[in-house]
This record gives sequence, C-alpha cells and structure tokens, in this order.
Amino acid sequence: MTPSIDEKRLISYVERLLPIHAPSGFEGEADTAVCDIMRTFNDAVWQDASGNIIAHIKGRKSDAPIAVISHKDEISMIVKRVEKDGRLRVVPVGGLHPWAIGETPVELLADKEAVPGVLSIGAKHVSQASPAGKLKEGAPLTWEDMWVDCKQSASELAELGIRAGTRVCIARHRKNLWQIGSFLCGYNLDCRAGLAALFEVGHQLVETPPAQDVYIIASESEEIGGQGAAYALAHLPVDTAIAVDIAPAAEEYGTENSGNPILIEKDGRGVYHAATNRQLETLARTGGFDVQKAVVTSYASDSSISRAYGHVARAALIGYPGDNTHGYEICSRDGIINTTRLLLAYLLNPV
Repeated sequence: MTPSIDEKRLISYVERLLPIHAPSGFEGEADTAVCDIMRTFNDAVWQDASGNIIAHIKGRKSDAPIAVISHKDEISMIVKRVEKDGRLRVVPVGGLHPWAIGETPVELLADKEAVPGVLSIGAKHVSQASPAGKLKEGAPLTWEDMWVDCKQSASELAELGIRAGTRVCIARHRKNLWQIGSFLCGYNLDCRAGLAALFEVGHQLVETPPAQDVYIIASESEEIGGQGAAYALAHLPVDTAIAVDIAPAAEEYGTENSGNPILIEKDGRGVYHAATNRQLETLARTGGFDVQKAVVTSYASDSSISRAYGHVARAALIGYPGDNTHGYEICSRDGIINTTRLLLAYLLNPV
C-alpha cells in the first residue's frame, strides 16, 4: 500500500511558496524559506557553492543513494536598458512569453526594496502610429513591444538602484494561490508544488527511513538550463536522480489534468530510465491510482539535463499534470498529492 501523507501540510507549503520571488540566480528569498522548512525535518541541511539547498536523510542502506530534485527559481524578466523617459525595456529569464502574461503588475528587485511597476503595451485606442496599433491588426506580441512603467524618471530609478541587470518578477499579490474546485491555480506552480512535495516526503522519511540514503535538492537556476542540479549531482555520491516538476497536460502528448501523475519517457534532452519508470508505475497502481506516460519535446528537467551532462547515471521524472505551463498554471490537487505519494513510495521501495 502506498504510504499516506499529510495533505493539509503539503498544500500549505504550496500556498506559502507561491508568492516568493526567486528569479534564476537571484534566489535569496527562496533560500531563506527553503532552509527554514527543511530544518523542520532534518538537521543536515546546507547550501552548496552553486546555490542549491540540500538535505541529507540517512536510509537503511547507503550503497545506492538517491537524489530527488525540484527547483526553487522561477521564470522572470531582467532589465535590458533604462530609456530617457524612464521606460524600462526587459527581456525574459527562462521560458517566459509575453503573450502568456500580457499587461500585468510587476515588482523590480532593486537594491533596498521591491519597486512596483506595470508591464505595459500602451494605449489601445490608437492607430498604426502607436506601439499597440500593429498588435490590433494581429501582429504577434514580442518583448520589443513591451516595457515596464514605474511612473518614475530615469534619474529617480537610478537613485533606487534600478539599472541593466535588475530582476523583474510578476507582482507578489498576483502569485497567490487561487482555487477552482479541485484544482490549484497560480504563477509558479512550476516548481513550487514540486518543492512542497519534496518537503512533505522529507517529513515522512523522518518517521519511516528510506531504503537508501536520500539527498533532497532544492535546485538553483533550473529555468536557464538546469545549472544548479548539474553542479550538485556532479558532486554528490548518487547514481539515480528523480526530478519532481510540473508536466504538460496536452492533447499532443495524450496527457490530461487529472490525479494521475505523468512519467516522462523522453524529453528534449534524452530518455529516462526505463526500469525506474516501470517500478513507479507498479507502485502507483498498488497505491490505487495510475500514471500517464508521455514523450515530450519542448521540455527538459534537472534530472534529464544532468544525465545529458554525464553527472548522473539514471534519470527519472514524476510530473504533476498542469494546464497553461509557464503561464497562469492550473494543476489537479489530486495530481500533486499522488505525485507526492508516489515519490515517497519509491524511496521506500526503489528499483
């Protein structure tokens, strides 16, 4: 039987983590929260040179340790230049698309405090002479068509420490958890729900030790190429890495937004470990639910990227299904819960 988990605690972690600002490589706010949570279930917690936060949980054996990974960074923006009129031109950090967020409140992570602004396109009651004119005629929206408006002059922004390189996130109040029926919604369910799953598993493993030593990794800079996990796995004594991340519910892949986790068989960086996926499938059915199998294209994970670099021998991914990935995401509550249950079952009964 698949072990039980504390569902209320799991969802409370999702809610706590969603509003946190953590643009790739600038993740201090997430670091504080992640360390605080990890230390509630384990004393052996540290941050490595790359910025990953790692907890080591001792198992019944130590000859084949397993790493489980979710990332703490988020897709975001960065200031490219400050124009004379105070408009801020931005470019994405990670796979953020302008048409997925549109005009929205943002916060600029300046030197001392977050500065409010609005990602803007300009007036719509205009002709082709104005920036939005071509968009009204059906032209695609690009980052070059948008700017951040803080209603401050270039000199005022400079005094606040806003310059090229300043990180920009969707405003915190826009990232709070929203629920519709049995679905959880919000920006950054990728990958804050994955972190919540790891934390809940950590609590459970204190009560029931895993079969092997486990390294829980909250990885850095996943959204810009899996840099953090690749570093961590190159330095930890593990052969198997299991990522927990959002996975796309899409007709193209034959996947749906349900309580059945998604096991990726192949993504844009390579194939996943067949024997591990077979064991995960068996454990899911033993636990009273099923899994969905998928071969995806525009996708990669901490585990598949690290496998491609040769830093780990075996890679797997348990995905909680989601609509609107890399946008305003919608995830089945049961999908997140069963993903957590499946990960715990595997750590107690690995290949």
